[in-house]
Amino acid sequence: MRILNALVVDEIRDREDGGIDLVGLREDLYFDAVPVILETLTLFVELEITPADRGRRHTLEFRQVEAETGRVLKTIPLHFGIPPEHQRPTAPLDPTLFELPFENFGVYFLEIWVDGDPDRRIYLNALPRTAYGDA
Repeated sequence: MRILNALVVDEIRDREDGGIDLVGLREDLYFDAVPVILETLTLFVELEITPADRGRRHTLEFRQVEAETGRVLKTIPLHFGIPPEHQRPTAPLDPTLFELPFENFGVYFLEIWVDGDPDRRIYLNALPRTAYGDA
């Protein structure tokens, strides 16, 4: 199993035709001040799976890392299974991460580990709200 796509979004909407809409794709997070705790962060993760992945339990581990120091600020495991009857070569997940700490303005990233192996990195830029203007 490996990650094909991993994106930070504001919202994921299911469509009647079976598709999904990803709303508010982002990398930049704006805060009035730091330190701050981000209450929720929504992700869209698309996995490529093999027949050997079906019918088994798996773990994605999300590690929030401060890029400058390499310090891991938070680790969040997500345990899930792929049903044996799942026939598609991909499987979407929409995890929501809770209470992520941002101690300083700057670059952070989420490392995503799949069943104990590092697979993907998503960057998060913690910026002062004034960097965006008056929004």
